[in-house]
Amino acid sequence: MTVIDSQIHAYEANTPKRPWHTVPNWPPHVTGDEMVAAMDKVGVDGAIFISAFSMYRYDASYAVEVQRWPMSWPTGRRRRAPSASASC
Repeated sequence: MTVIDSQIHAYEANTPKRPWHTVPNWPPHVTGDEMVAAMDKVGVDGAIFISAFSMYRYDASYAVEVQRWPMSWPTGRRRRAPSASASC
């Protein structure tokens, strides 16, 4: 059976390059690579990736950047890049 997570959020650390709008009580970062590793660890095959609106508002540039990364599963096999979606 294929397991798909219906909503994940990946985000980088709060920096001047891409400052957060608000600072939630979340880990300081969960990058695209970290999210893929966490998904692989628990057996999630894919996910719908949503830009973290509370942090980035209408700026979906990090989601787009992650979608373009040439990432692989930790097992070494290629996977499709995650979909980037802007929250509205």
